Amino acid sequence: MKFITAHELKQWIDTDEPFQLIDTRLADKYEICHIPGAISIPQLELPSMLNLIEADKKVVIYCIYGIKSEQVYIYLKDKLKIKELYILDGGVYKYATEIDPSMDV
Repeated sequence: MKFITAHELKQWIDTDEPFQLIDTRLADKYEICHIPGAISIPQLELPSMLNLIEADKKVVIYCIYGIKSEQVYIYLKDKLKIKELYILDGGVYKYATEIDPSMDV
């Protein structure tokens, strides 16, 4: 599994690195707080929403702490064969703590 830190992700965002950011938490959690630019694809809805994933780009997935993202990572690697797939290490919680403390996680 490949991981990306909150600081690396912020650098990608700031430098307009081409990638797709996917929030795998429940939609109501996404509505409360998410990383700018992320799309909501809840883990339980993933099989029916695979068409929204841009497998030819770098893809970063995240959940609250990064643990549940491991299951999504394995699933996406198997189904879509994404070459550059990353888990946000520490999830949105770590991003909020280290990068944007105004986020209400």
